[in-house]
Amino acid sequence: MLFAWRQSRSTMTRLQAAPGLRPWVWLVLAALPAIACAQGASQARPADASASQAKEPAAKEKSLRRPAAHPSRTARRKIVQAKPRPAPTATPVAAGDLLKRSAPELEALIARQRVVVKASPRDEKARRNLGLISVEAANRVLQAQALGHAEEASTYAALIRTSLADTLWRVTQFARDEPARAQAALGLFHADGIIAPRDPVRGCDYFSKAADAGHAAAAYRASQCLSKAEPERAYRWLERSAGGGNAAAQEALGRACIEGAGVDAACAKKWLQPAAAQGRVSAISVLAWLYASEGTTESLSRASDLYRTAAEAGDFAAQNNLGELYETGRGVSREPAQALGWYRKSAESGFAPAQFNLARLLAFGIGTERDSAAAREWAVKAQGQGIAQAAELLKLIAEAAH
Repeated sequence: MLFAWRQSRSTMTRLQAAPGLRPWVWLVLAALPAIACAQGASQARPADASASQAKEPAAKEKSLRRPAAHPSRTARRKIVQAKPRPAPTATPVAAGDLLKRSAPELEALIARQRVVVKASPRDEKARRNLGLISVEAANRVLQAQALGHAEEASTYAALIRTSLADTLWRVTQFARDEPARAQAALGLFHADGIIAPRDPVRGCDYFSKAADAGHAAAAYRASQCLSKAEPERAYRWLERSAGGGNAAAQEALGRACIEGAGVDAACAKKWLQPAAAQGRVSAISVLAWLYASEGTTESLSRASDLYRTAAEAGDFAAQNNLGELYETGRGVSREPAQALGWYRKSAESGFAPAQFNLARLLAFGIGTERDSAAAREWAVKAQGQGIAQAAELLKLIAEAAH
């Protein structure tokens, strides 16, 4: 523009030098550069706009031709994780396989079945497995009761109550195909009120049916049901149970041989020995008493060994009787302090004969210093449980105090 203005100025200089031009002509000529600049500007702007408008479709077209970006690894991982997982399924469990599993293994198996049932409430395999586990746990309760293992029986009963409470109907269905174990389980559920309302009559009915099918533990429970109403039938069930290896029934028959009119030692040993061999502590204690009553050196030594086994396992009678052997020196060396210790263990458990024996040793200072106050306390407890000799001991303690 500056160049154009200079060129127009030189032109005006030449025109001014020309003669005869009028003043208005000078005005027109002076305005020409400004008009030219204005027209140039107005023509340049539309050109610029059209150029920019032409660039926009080209850019859009270029962007459309550009290939799509690949998803990142994180995005791909999220896509994979978002896929639905298949629902868990159960594998059928054989009843024989459950016999080999420990209590923790059974609990873990129950947990796995519960996961399947939660995901697929109608999964028949998982529910059937839970029913089989319930039958197995119930039979373990009966077996533990037969062996006198109260804590173990309580553990399995609690497992049924807390983890298998919904299996009653399923076990009832199993009773059609497997009457012995399933019927025994139903007898336990109803008789002891585990996952069914307590109903001893119904429980005894199931126990009788299981006993008919050859279940030894159920036969023992059936004999208990009928002991008062039908003693002869109850005794037959007891013999069948003992013959089937039930330790509780074996001990019951062994006791019957020595608690009647006369003592039949051979009969008692016949039943007590297999029960003791299975680890039933009370049977071990009774068998020890039987050997001690024979009075020979050999039998007393055998009695002391059996008493010690039962006493260490917590049998109150065995603890008291072992204390008596240490006090008298029969079958063992005479040790009054040992006698006092075993009497005290049994007495603290509430065994009345041991309370009397402990009071006697304290009153006369045998195996310990004389303690009339403690002796009086234990003698009163023994008297309260029906020990007649405790009254005479209390008189002696009172006389010694004066």
